Amino acid sequence: MRTITYTFIFLCCLMSNVSFGQSLSGKLIVEGWGKSTTLKSQEPVALFKNFRDGKHKILFRFKNISGNEGLVLFQMKTTIIHNGKTIGSSSRNDWPWLPGDMYVPVEAFDFIPLLQKATNKNKGKLAPGNYEIQLEMKPVKANSEPINTTLSFKVG
Repeated sequence: MRTITYTFIFLCCLMSNVSFGQSLSGKLIVEGWGKSTTLKSQEPVALFKNFRDGKHKILFRFKNISGNEGLVLFQMKTTIIHNGKTIGSSSRNDWPWLPGDMYVPVEAFDFIPLLQKATNKNKGKLAPGNYEIQLEMKPVKANSEPINTTLSFKVG
């Protein structure tokens, strides 16, 4: 009888731990970015300048459904795709964010250095074609799907 009681208590503790874990919902939005964007300049630094000058802004909006308002750590992943082929990827671990609406600095994602690296094969300019920049923020210790967005643009 004791074994059954201890097993029952253990299972209750285990279930309550899962039930009360953090659960998040959120969005990653790039303000000022159209669905069919064509870059006028083939140099990644021009794209960086657009973000720095406020033409485009990355808005991160999330809330903790479980009600906890403390810091949440995220893994931030960036993937660059050119004409359907992945040409670069990077990730950063354990970036702290508070629930609510916040603008993310363009430097938090590594797409400018990844694009710059891709230009080294083409005399400092992006090769013509279709590009996708996939931005993803995944909670490290929370019950949640990754929060992501994709910036698509054409060069040339």
